[in-house]
Amino acid sequence: MKDYFSGHAEIYATYRPVYPKALYQYIYTHLNGNERAWDCATGNGQVASELAKHFQKVYATDISEKQLAQVAHANNIFYSVSKAGLLLLQIVNLI
Repeated sequence: MKDYFSGHAEIYATYRPVYPKALYQYIYTHLNGNERAWDCATGNGQVASELAKHFQKVYATDISEKQLAQVAHANNIFYSVSKAGLLLLQIVNLI
């Protein structure tokens, strides 16, 4: 798997668009629970941080250790270096 983002991990967040709160609220209305979410390809953890406000646990994975070094931490976010597809899909309410 090609890692396109490690080379500019430190400035990635500066140029990445922020999703509107309304998008998250819309997604939440279609869920059956708020126990666990998986932010696959989390990058700098921007979406994981938003999901952590709604979910009890957020699993955030990325192939780039350099991207994960830039994340904002929260007690209910669990970051790990991993390729997409290695987490069991049945354990989360949202991917």
